[in-house]
Amino acid sequence: MSLKSFATLALATGLAAASPISAPVSKRQSNIFGNGFNGAVVNGFSGNGFNFADGFNNFNQQQQVIQIQEQNLQIIDNGFQQQVVQQVNEVLIVDQVNNGFNNDLNNIFRKSNFQNQFQQQATVMLVVQQINVAVDDGRGNQFQQEIFAQSAVIANRGAQQTQTVMVFDSRTLIAQDILANNAFNNIGQFNGVAGAKGALAAFPTKTQGIQLFGAKPTWSSVAADPAATLGGIWQGAVEDLQRNDNDEADNKLNEQIAAQEKQALDEAKRQQEQEQQKQEQQQNEEQKKAEEEQQKQEQEQQKQEQEQQKQDQEQKKSE
Repeated sequence: MSLKSFATLALATGLAAASPISAPVSKRQSNIFGNGFNGAVVNGFSGNGFNFADGFNNFNQQQQVIQIQEQNLQIIDNGFQQQVVQQVNEVLIVDQVNNGFNNDLNNIFRKSNFQNQFQQQATVMLVVQQINVAVDDGRGNQFQQEIFAQSAVIANRGAQQTQTVMVFDSRTLIAQDILANNAFNNIGQFNGVAGAKGALAAFPTKTQGIQLFGAKPTWSSVAADPAATLGGIWQGAVEDLQRNDNDEADNKLNEQIAAQEKQALDEAKRQQEQEQQKQEQQQNEEQKKAEEEQQKQEQEQQKQEQEQQKQDQEQKKSE
C-alpha cells in the first residue's frame, strides 16, 4: 500500500550504506481520496486554504528510505546477526508497503496529541515496535528472537524546550506472517501489492532511521501511545460519517435543539425589550423631574425678580 519504500543497511561500523536492497514501490492507488476530490479545508488551520486531501496524497506517494542501524543490537548467537538484520529490514519494507499509510496516520496522531498537550514544548517520541524474527540456518535449525525497532517522531518542532518520551506501538510484527508467500520479492510485481501506476511525483525522499535492540529498551519517561486511542476514535468517526441510517434521528435532534434555541432567543429578546422599556420609562421620569425642577427654579427666580421690583418701587416712593 504505502510509501514507495526501499532500504539501505547501515553497517555496524558506521553508516557506510550499501546499495538499495529493493526498488522504490508505490501504493495501491495514487489518490487515496479519489480523482477530482476537492479537499480544501479552512477551519482549524492557519486560514491559508490548506488542502487536506492533497496533503495526505502527497505523503502517501512519497518515497522513503528505511535505514537500519544495528550498533545497539546484540544477538545471543552472533552467527545470526546479519540474517536477523536482513529479515527485520524485509519485514519493515513489506509492512511499509502494506500498512505505510496507516503508519503515517499513527505518527500524525502522535504528533498532534503531544503538540496539543504540550504547546510550549517540542516532544521527541521514541516509537518502539516489537518484531518477532525467525531465522533458519539452512540445516533445519531455527533461531527466534524478539527484536525492537525504534524510530524518532518529533512533535511541535522548533519549540524552545524539548522533552523526550518513549511509546510502544501496539502492533507486533510477526516476520513469518508478513513475509509469507515470498512477499518481499513480490514487491512491485502485482497491482494488489505495490503496482506503480503513472509517473512518480517529485517529492523529497524521506529517510527513516531505525535503531535495533535485542531487548526491550527503556526510558525515564514512558507514555501511552496516542495512536492506539486516536486511531480507534478516528476510525469510529469516519465509519459513522459514512453511514446514513442515523441521519433522520440526527436531523430531528438538530430541529428540536433549534426550537429550544429559538425559544431562548425569543426570551432574551423579550427581556431585552422589557429592559429597554424600563430604561426609557426611567429616562422619561428623570427628564420630567428635571423639567419640573427647571420650571420650579424659573418660577422662584421670577418671584424674586417681582419682589425686587416691588422693593425698588417702594423705595422710589419714599424718596
